[in-house]
Amino acid sequence: MKGLENLSKVICILILILGYQTADTDILDEIDTIAPRFKNRVNPDYPKNAQQAQKEGTVILQARIDVDGIPKDIVALTNLGFGLEEAAIEALKNTTFHPAIRAGKPMSIRAEIPYNFNLYPNMVLIPAGEFLMGSNMGDTDEKPIHIVYVDTFYIDIHEVTNVEYKKFVDANPQWQKDHLPSAFHDGDYLKHWNDNNYPIGEGNYPVVYVNWYAAVAYAEWADKRLPTEAEWEKAARGKLVGKKYPWGDAIDASKANYSRNIGKAIPAGTYPKSDYGLYDMVGNVQEWCLDEYNSEFYADSPPVNPISGADSMPEIVSNFTNLKHDRVLRGGSWNSDIWEVRSANRSKLSPADTRSDVGFRCVRTVTPLKHKETGLPKSN
Repeated sequence: MKGLENLSKVICILILILGYQTADTDILDEIDTIAPRFKNRVNPDYPKNAQQAQKEGTVILQARIDVDGIPKDIVALTNLGFGLEEAAIEALKNTTFHPAIRAGKPMSIRAEIPYNFNLYPNMVLIPAGEFLMGSNMGDTDEKPIHIVYVDTFYIDIHEVTNVEYKKFVDANPQWQKDHLPSAFHDGDYLKHWNDNNYPIGEGNYPVVYVNWYAAVAYAEWADKRLPTEAEWEKAARGKLVGKKYPWGDAIDASKANYSRNIGKAIPAGTYPKSDYGLYDMVGNVQEWCLDEYNSEFYADSPPVNPISGADSMPEIVSNFTNLKHDRVLRGGSWNSDIWEVRSANRSKLSPADTRSDVGFRCVRTVTPLKHKETGLPKSN
């Protein structure tokens, strides 16, 4: 999972615009028209200069799909630059279709075909900017509300799942259930797993009984890291200001897994997405953050990219196995009451401790971190 392995995983979706006038057809308003379908779809290569500039976006091409399923007269309706339009056009030239059918006969049709270029398809880009962090109506450690600026970052759409975490422990035996040194766990690490296997049927459940050390190690192995507390809250609040929850001020069982209404964690992505496109930012499982917990941190928090317990994120990541102070948990869980699943709520836990309702998700800096070598246990 190192590097930019997923850059070429470009999602192609065909959207047909019925009603276009072409030289081959009348306006398509018959109900018996069958739209063209991909026969041999070719995904575009992600241009290197677009990768280096971290350029993302959707290229929209227009083409006529002829009676043989061949795209003709291809033009770009967007102008993202960085070679993205050219890459999409080249891919479409090599793509074939099952032609559109009307009254049992092939027909020519004009269509718009979007190509989504995403650097990290399972992550969401959170834009840089200021937001109001904390709550004057909450617990003491949530006060005062203060303005924080956070740089652009990517965050996982959902919490790390069992199937994703198994790939990590398979590749790094020192982080497997019975191999982890006692200094890095409380005796319950991956408690519910059978040896090196997660419970049957729970591959898409968030991984739990995983401590902060293991979460940091997983993130480093995946070329990611844990979010800072400020990044987490910015992502959770989305575009709303001063609201209790990611969607507003009211909560019920249709929006999140909390207050033991189900009694355990459930599959990631069960509830509706936030306006940033994220699942389960509150409820289901609590999520580890990179920061050291400090109940008075907000009183003197730096205004730009704040992080507690170090001067920088790389300082924590490069030395994580030597850190012993409590770390921040965010988001509440299936076992939390309404108060604890607010976006501003802060919790803490020893970095070696595990719980049945504690997991994590990762972020990726726009400018990648450079890590120093760390001591035991070291991930491959």
